[in-house]
Amino acid sequence: MKKLDLTSWIGVVICVILLFTYSWWNAKNAAKEAAEKAAREKEKAAQTPIEESPKTTPENGTTAPASEGAPAGDQQEIAEKTTTLSNDVVSLNLTNKGAGVATVDLLDSNLKIDSDAPLILNTHSTHGIGVLSTGPGEFDTTNWKVTNTTPSSVTYETTTEAGLHYTKTFRLPEGESDPHEFSMEISIRNESGNPYQLTDQFIYAGSGAPLHLNEWSVQIGMYWYEEGGKFDYETVDHFKGRKILGFGRGEIPFDIFDATQMKWAGVNNQFYTTILRPETPYDAELWGSRFPVVVNGDKEGSEKKKMFATEAGIGLPVETLNPGDQETLQFDIYVGPKEFARLKALGDERQEVMHYDQIPVFGWLFGWAIKPLASLLIWSLVHLKDIVGNYGIAIILITVLIRLLIWPVYAKSARSMKRMSKLNPMMKEIREKHEDDPQKMNQEMMKLYQTYGINPLGGCLPMFIQLPVFLAFYRMLWSAAELRHESFLWIDDLAMPDTLFEIPGLGIPFNLLPILMGVTSFIQMAITPKTGDRTQQMIFMLMPVIFLVICYNFAAALALYWTTSNLFSILQTWLMNKLPEPELKKKANAGKKGFLARMQEQAEAAQKTRSGGGATSAPGNPASRTKMPGEKGERHTKGKKRRK
Repeated sequence: MKKLDLTSWIGVVICVILLFTYSWWNAKNAAKEAAEKAAREKEKAAQTPIEESPKTTPENGTTAPASEGAPAGDQQEIAEKTTTLSNDVVSLNLTNKGAGVATVDLLDSNLKIDSDAPLILNTHSTHGIGVLSTGPGEFDTTNWKVTNTTPSSVTYETTTEAGLHYTKTFRLPEGESDPHEFSMEISIRNESGNPYQLTDQFIYAGSGAPLHLNEWSVQIGMYWYEEGGKFDYETVDHFKGRKILGFGRGEIPFDIFDATQMKWAGVNNQFYTTILRPETPYDAELWGSRFPVVVNGDKEGSEKKKMFATEAGIGLPVETLNPGDQETLQFDIYVGPKEFARLKALGDERQEVMHYDQIPVFGWLFGWAIKPLASLLIWSLVHLKDIVGNYGIAIILITVLIRLLIWPVYAKSARSMKRMSKLNPMMKEIREKHEDDPQKMNQEMMKLYQTYGINPLGGCLPMFIQLPVFLAFYRMLWSAAELRHESFLWIDDLAMPDTLFEIPGLGIPFNLLPILMGVTSFIQMAITPKTGDRTQQMIFMLMPVIFLVICYNFAAALALYWTTSNLFSILQTWLMNKLPEPELKKKANAGKKGFLARMQEQAEAAQKTRSGGGATSAPGNPASRTKMPGEKGERHTKGKKRRK
């Protein structure tokens, strides 16, 4: 009885661990050493030339050191001026303060589902995209001179006190280019008598801020992509740090990263992104940081959920400008939705911004399968929607198609589970007979499976096949801007929970689809043939409750997929139960050991060898002969790799 209670508690602990695994995943990227970062920043600060007189930033009234290359000339006569460049999709609101794109209005995206007001990106930042920076928190705030404007472009110029002349031009796309992408050209001419290092300057990539209070911190971050296909992503929680039992790294204000042959970099939230792509890849240094934001005017909710935005700066190439030299850099800047097909059409693998293979807990195991599956699923979803006219119907059709494809595997698994359920009386007898000898119990169980030709893992096969598909669907829906503000039946937004009302007195949202998902999961478990002991059956019956808790606030599209899949499983199980019961027959070659039996024997042999009870001496083999009393064995030492 004690043994059964212990097993039950282990099952409960496992269930609790599942509920909090995503929190562990959020912190896994924050394990870098603080001492190393501090040393790097100290060294960088020591190498950066600082002017004697600090410059004052008008936003906060504080002083910040100005790099000798930063625009800091006599700008008192130039007033702040804004310019707007627009097409049918975006409206760039530019400012001569630092010469950048202050905000971007996405004319094809609404801020709220019940409003025609456009979604505006970079609103939480006080600095424009493309503004020069000398490091985290240090931005050019001088007013540049507007030297040329056209309906599709604007040019700014300034000269610093150090003798560096800057020209910066922003230009909207023409022809068949994506309307969300515009270009920025920056020229730097050294008119001083001293050489100048371009690496002292960064291009501000803007900020990525949450759009709603249900947005996860792992959906907000900065990233960069290197030549060769390496994609790096840091969430806002990277700057939070982590501490376990008082040890580890605490919060850091910013961090510095190195990119080898950087092809592009940027920031993102759940559905939208800003990507800066230089014309030619180069080795770059990047900085990143975070700052608190108020989401949708809800200050109390934002502070309670600790909502943060991330921001980033992209270093200029490692190059020295001698007196009289000029360098011109060209950047393509995309500001728009994270739509897989659109990003792929941009080229240079920019669809990697979706980072489908990065998923909590299971990414390391199924990432290789999730990535292509998610890409295929979003492609299928968009094309089906074009045919049927609704994303909800498209999700249902894709779900049914997937279940039809795995029908043969499910049918085979169901027959295997039925045959295995017929072994329950014999398995119970074996457990009672060998209760005090687990090793003997396992041996007898293996013999029983072998005798009747049953694979104990056969019933788990559909779950392992469906898990990558479910994770791919989940990961695809996690950042599918296509589903934002798309309705279906009572659901107003498939990208959000289908909240109907708040439960009075509790303040908890009533989300109908996850509840239907949990009910259908429970029915599916109830009509599935029972295998294993009572504890295992109890854990399986708890799974619907666990997944209901985990998925309660997920996107309605995911709950719609899962509920449809459960209804299909219920129908399939009902049909399978109508078929004649499979017969439990002994195999003709039951004496032949199966794979699991052989694996168990190998494990037992290895255990005996380690304990010294299973080794046999071979004639003439000095390694296997019996040692005489007092004789010392050969010493073996293992070297350890030193962590640098």
